Amino acid sequence: MKNGAVTAAFRADARQSIEAFVGFIERTRGRLESGSLSGDPRALAVWAERFLEETGYLEELRQSEKNLETAENRIRNLRELVATLDGAEAATLPPQERLEKFLEAIALDTERGEDDPGPGQAVTLITMHSCKGLEFPHVNIVGMEDGLLPHARCREEGTLDEERRLFYVAITRAMQTLSISHCRACRKYGKLTPCHPSPFLADLPPELVENADEKAKQPVSVESAKSKFDAVRAAAD
Repeated sequence: MKNGAVTAAFRADARQSIEAFVGFIERTRGRLESGSLSGDPRALAVWAERFLEETGYLEELRQSEKNLETAENRIRNLRELVATLDGAEAATLPPQERLEKFLEAIALDTERGEDDPGPGQAVTLITMHSCKGLEFPHVNIVGMEDGLLPHARCREEGTLDEERRLFYVAITRAMQTLSISHCRACRKYGKLTPCHPSPFLADLPPELVENADEKAKQPVSVESAKSKFDAVRAAAD
């Protein structure tokens, strides 16, 4: 961005914006590297607050939120984060090194948050094309409508068998339970359009299918009702 041969290819207004951005980065970095912040126990917090003000980020938060109180809460949370930049090492490490350690700690926290919580502790949202080779205790297949699976174009393209194989892969990912759902209607371009179940559902063995609508019509057994009321009573106590 400082290469004149490169910036010369831009329009004048764009070139001015690039130069202003480069200048801002150099000023901000210069304050951090100059050594003038050393010895100040709140050096990084002051530096970061100035950074947020100069970028206009705080004002952007105020304008982007319809509720002023919500915007101020977000700004307050941000300033509380900024305040943690200067920790116990403020007196022993230079500001630049403290900032690097702070960013490393945040990166580690993010990685820990992305760790697999273990079986049964998370929901995986995945496409049928991506689920090959995987298995899950409980699988929910949604959107089993004619036009989605099989796709509306598959008959023209002659790929109906491939769509059927895709459905087979999806149902065989389930280890314990499999739930399949479809919509009676969906909204397209603002209009409610009727939907029809996928013809693939008719191929499922009837003795292996439990219809949710039919199950809901069955009366609850006395034992089941008693256990549910006992659970509610225990929770209330």
